Amino acid sequence: MYKQLAAEALTSSGFAQFGEVLENRGETRRRDFSLQFACANNPRLWVNRIDACSPDGVLVGEMERHPNSAQTFVPMRAGRCLVVVAMSDERGNLDGASVRAFITDGAQGVTYRPNVWHYSFTSIDGPNEVVVIMGHSGQQTDTVLRTVSEPVRVSWPGSKDDD
Repeated sequence: MYKQLAAEALTSSGFAQFGEVLENRGETRRRDFSLQFACANNPRLWVNRIDACSPDGVLVGEMERHPNSAQTFVPMRAGRCLVVVAMSDERGNLDGASVRAFITDGAQGVTYRPNVWHYSFTSIDGPNEVVVIMGHSGQQTDTVLRTVSEPVRVSWPGSKDDD
């Protein structure tokens, strides 16, 4: 059995408790972001190649968090992406009641705050390459993986699960 969740449009205000939306929609030429480097130790940058997900929606059964660093994802191709996040409970475990899903507009990236649980950054509209930036402390806790106690089926406008 799983819980159903409809993804919502990614906005800075809606995503604020989980991190920053990387975009510059204002009139200024430059918008600075500081979350990624606030506690970055030994920053690393790499590019992930990701396939498009199924048009049926996504079943989230595992999530990860990074206690020692923020983590940033910047898509290199236009196209919507799915961002699924959750907060930690008072013991640091995944709080299943806080799971939320967002859809980028095709021109947005995200930075997750340290300790924010998240599912794999997922491409919707086709294959993509994604720049990833994250600090590494060299500790085993740099990445913590957990199975979701109640898997979440995420749909979005136009996915088959949305029908």
